[in-house]
Amino acid sequence: MKARGPARWPLRAAAGASVAAATVGCGGPCPSGMVLIRGGSFTQGFPLPRQPWMEPPREVALEAYCIDVHEYPNRVGALPRADVTWAEAAALCAAAGKRLCTSAEWERACRGPEGRRYSYGDARDPARCNTPIEGSGPGISPPPVRPIGSFPNCVTAEGVRDLDGSLSEWVSDPWDGPPEPFQPDAQVDGAWRTLRGGTMWSRTFYGQDCSSRHGHGPTFANMDDGLRCCAAARG
Repeated sequence: MKARGPARWPLRAAAGASVAAATVGCGGPCPSGMVLIRGGSFTQGFPLPRQPWMEPPREVALEAYCIDVHEYPNRVGALPRADVTWAEAAALCAAAGKRLCTSAEWERACRGPEGRRYSYGDARDPARCNTPIEGSGPGISPPPVRPIGSFPNCVTAEGVRDLDGSLSEWVSDPWDGPPEPFQPDAQVDGAWRTLRGGTMWSRTFYGQDCSSRHGHGPTFANMDDGLRCCAAARG
């Protein structure tokens, strides 16, 4: 079946604010190694027809915030941290003086000011990010996690990297969707939390673009689940 073209919703910046972002250091609105996302409103979610993991569209207003350029530990050459529970991910961000991103912050950073389908554009390019497996997973092989910085073209217009592919990333929001298909009888409750982003293989139950989302229980940790930190902008 022919794919339907992606819908796009540009960011509407606050009055007088530029939608340009910057990576800033000491003395600026963000710590070093983070990107400033300007405040404004955007449409989170996707219109019909939607995939099961997609949220319906709604208008969301965000204050300016900072987001790590890379997945944790946000250091080029290091392997992104995987196999962590939600509480462990939250503690790692807190130890760095940051916090987990909200789901809305994650999606706004991924889609950019133009409302892209993928972090890098509107059409899928499997070579741009760490998305090498056209299938449902690595099987018995180790997952193909690559050092941070291995995919320089997997970047948003504002400079945030690896939001497509690589690891799914814990965010702060409770999960309000169904359980994973591999444990259909699991009881989703208020302790479940949300992960955003696709992973290294294309065939998933939660997609591989800026709409990608799924949930796990509080003690769940997996080889393709990681994190990225956010923080309030200073000043």
